[in-house]
Amino acid sequence: MSAAVITTFVPESSESTAALERYQSAYRVAESVVTFGETVRLGGILLGGLVLVGALVEFLLNPAERFGFPVVFASLIACAVLLVLMSQVLGMGFHGQGHLLKAALDSDVNSSPFLSNAQRAKAMSLRKQPPVPDSIPLRAA
Repeated sequence: MSAAVITTFVPESSESTAALERYQSAYRVAESVVTFGETVRLGGILLGGLVLVGALVEFLLNPAERFGFPVVFASLIACAVLLVLMSQVLGMGFHGQGHLLKAALDSDVNSSPFLSNAQRAKAMSLRKQPPVPDSIPLRAA
């Protein structure tokens, strides 16, 4: 009779560690894309506000604008609105692409045969939640 040989799986092998690092790097890239989208959106609002303030300053300092048709003022207001709208659209595009990349990575990490459950949680930056007790013990007074 021959003895059965049991091979153990080492969850922290070099192959799984390399895969974990690769997935974590991809998550960092996805998060930077989301952050870039937010930066574009906020930067557009800031620049639009600066153009709006410049339009108001130009309107108040130029007497010809106040008594005639305010061409420069109206064009600067239109540029400010257009700048804010375009930055919002571009920012939402980057933001959406970053979230799509995160969703694809979640699927890849979940179906990866190279990672253990603990490594999957680490790659997705999921923290282990403490167990919730079924009942709360009452203190005797």
